[in-house]
Amino acid sequence: MCEIEKRDGKNIVRLPNDFVEAIYSLSVDAKKLFLSLCLHLNSKNEIRVHISEVEREVGIKLEHLNQRHLKKLIKEIMSKIIEIKDLENRNKWKLVALVKEVDYNEGIVTAEISKNLLPYFQLAQERLFTRFNIQNIKPLTSIHAIRMYELAKQFDDTGWREISLEEFKRMMKIEDKYKQVKDLKKRVLEPAKRQINERTDINIDYELIKQGRRYTKIRLKISKNKQRVERKENKRLIENGNFAELETKLNKQYKGKAIKGDDGLTWYVNRIKVLNEKEAEIEITNLSDTKKIVKKIEELKKIF
Repeated sequence: MCEIEKRDGKNIVRLPNDFVEAIYSLSVDAKKLFLSLCLHLNSKNEIRVHISEVEREVGIKLEHLNQRHLKKLIKEIMSKIIEIKDLENRNKWKLVALVKEVDYNEGIVTAEISKNLLPYFQLAQERLFTRFNIQNIKPLTSIHAIRMYELAKQFDDTGWREISLEEFKRMMKIEDKYKQVKDLKKRVLEPAKRQINERTDINIDYELIKQGRRYTKIRLKISKNKQRVERKENKRLIENGNFAELETKLNKQYKGKAIKGDDGLTWYVNRIKVLNEKEAEIEITNLSDTKKIVKKIEELKKIF
């Protein structure tokens, strides 16, 4: 039902668009656990996953998946009713439970998705689905960030999505909160944007659009997070001990770039030498003098 693609150990999950846009609220750990369950949904409506896989996929630590906490999360998921658009009549909404039954035995969770949700997951195998690497939600600690990430991933191929502010707040389950725009920005939009941009594969920005004197719409702007991709590539080269390849890459990227020195003068990069897994030596010149400075590899992007 919920198709899994495995590439280099990564798990790509397909979720029905209607499900992504459904109105429901879960705690961060419950949301992550449910996404992990969705990842293991098969064509027979069976879910079977070991808690060690949950930790690897969505980052809930094993010590937090003790029986007491796990039981609490499962109860939360089982008690949750979501509001979702009817497949036959798009102007109609229906209320559906998330899961039907959950069992736990020796670290293995087995479950069944509610049968009323199955047509949505079946449709996701053909069309109208949202696809993302489930590990991108692993470092997110805010439920608002997870929800905004899902909503943005629906439209990452177009680069933007526009939605009424009322509908956005309904999807985020905050329709009765943050009446003032400044509070919505402070409590929801800015923290979620910061987490997504720092920790996932996409960058988002937003624009609140007025009609008359009222804000009526929100436009999300979505792009690939090139800096994070670059950091991951650098990390991969370092972990594999490919210092020479990393050095070639850094020189191609930064040679000739200007850098402001501590003396206030403008210096230019002659060459970069990787010293170890964390640091690089940068040879810089201001045409009349040459010197070497040592910087952390992960901070090079911020310097230039």
